Amino acid sequence: MVGEYNWGWVDEQAMKPLRLTLTEPTEAQLHATVAQYLDWALMPPAMYTTFPAGWGVLTRSTAGRLKGAGLKQGIPDILVWYNGFTLGIELKSHVGRLTPVQEDTHAKMRAAGVVVTVCTSLMEVIDALGVYSIPLRRTKGASDERHDPERERA
Repeated sequence: MVGEYNWGWVDEQAMKPLRLTLTEPTEAQLHATVAQYLDWALMPPAMYTTFPAGWGVLTRSTAGRLKGAGLKQGIPDILVWYNGFTLGIELKSHVGRLTPVQEDTHAKMRAAGVVVTVCTSLMEVIDALGVYSIPLRRTKGASDERHDPERERA
């Protein structure tokens, strides 16, 4: 083996190819990220609230108290209000799906005039807020190219 040197500590047969896997955020992580973003970016008079009732298992007494207080099943995770307009945002992980109860409740809300959208990322939330002209703090970054009206006219 001319020109080759065995460093002694590398076992070529034991070396495995490096495999990187992309891990998607959980729904809870997505909720926290979106809430942090809305706390920072949402401009008055717009406001939001979130009540992730579907997180985890509630005790029977807690579930009963929430139902007794009027909490409806299937309400979107985030509600945004601006100038009389209501936007419901249901957050799902990339593998999450709407339950039949959520589909039914969202249909009833739409019939009542509420816009409901399902988002699987912070960028989808930002896009939905932009579509419905919800005022956001101006930012510079990767999304500017996609949303820059001057570039779209050119």
